[in-house]
Amino acid sequence: MKRCPTCKRTFDDDTLSFCLDDGTPLVAATRPDSEETLVLPSSSDRGARIPDTQPYNQPSGRSTLAGEPRQPAMPLQYATAPPQRSVWPWLLAIAAVLLLGFGVIVAVALVVPHLIHSKESKGLGPTPGWSPLPSPKPARSPTNASDVPTDDNEVKSQLEDLEDEWERANAEADKETLDKILAAEYAGDSNATKKNYLQTIQPNPGRRWRYSNFVLTLAGEQATLRYHLERIDGDTVHSYNYVDTFVWRDHRWQATSSHQVK
Repeated sequence: MKRCPTCKRTFDDDTLSFCLDDGTPLVAATRPDSEETLVLPSSSDRGARIPDTQPYNQPSGRSTLAGEPRQPAMPLQYATAPPQRSVWPWLLAIAAVLLLGFGVIVAVALVVPHLIHSKESKGLGPTPGWSPLPSPKPARSPTNASDVPTDDNEVKSQLEDLEDEWERANAEADKETLDKILAAEYAGDSNATKKNYLQTIQPNPGRRWRYSNFVLTLAGEQATLRYHLERIDGDTVHSYNYVDTFVWRDHRWQATSSHQVK
């Protein structure tokens, strides 16, 4: 048995070396019925005190050093990975937006023509900017007097150029050009029609020609041109006097007749 000389507490456990209350070194203690002499520690031993670091419930035979209090055990913390976000909500949202936009386009394509037809049937006319069918263009008038040249010198120059083009088309049998020059009602010598003229024309390569003595008579959209023509075929020269009449049609002059005079 051992005893604490400071607090006088006794301990039956002989394995203890220090007091569990104040940490004082224990000394051997005699039982009341024993005659053993009690040996007390010296004053120097009694003055030395070991800090109380051993709790009451510390297992026997174990002690802790002063200045090193036991730290409570920290709970283990496990790093957890952040939950992954699902992409399905985003995909569903994008698909919904696309379907909504497609539905709006289809609705506009179906409703707008119906509204236009409804307005037209009520006599309101088509909506500006929407024209399901192009409006038919008005037929061009056979004559257009609004742009008829009125200056004699200008008309004379135009008809001189037209006569030269006409003679060239005759020499080359250029039926396409002759079709543009001759009006539908054209009439020539011996009552030749435009159709007969184009069917009988024959090319005459090497022919040359020259004009002289142009005289113009202008009356609105009608013009008459008198002139002298010389056709040169090789060494042979043929001289003619012609009177040609023209009409202003489709913004250009067209020949309605041509007659040889003396």
